[in-house]
Amino acid sequence: MNGDPQGDREVFRFLAWAWDVTAGNAIAADYPVRRTDITVLAGIAPLIGVNQARAAAADLSRPLLIAPISGTGPFVIDGWHRITRALADHITHLPARVLTEADEARIRLRGP
Repeated sequence: MNGDPQGDREVFRFLAWAWDVTAGNAIAADYPVRRTDITVLAGIAPLIGVNQARAAAADLSRPLLIAPISGTGPFVIDGWHRITRALADHITHLPARVLTEADEARIRLRGP
């Protein structure tokens, strides 16, 4: 379910959804970075299937990528290793960039 490479692209898959994370990060590169409370994600993080060794080495200064999912709300599509490390280290906020709904639709590879 986690981000995995597909050729030279990183793709994040969750349930019936999939997003092109490489394209999403390129789109959001100039978007403002905001501090985001990640404590609300503690219950979801175990469902993502994070590689613990990769999480331990995650760069917490790199912004998360958040996509607004119509009818559901915001969802992290890049950064679960960072979230896992931050939660383990008792860090409550991480930097994040938020895509627009139009951006999310452009990078969605699969999903309702």
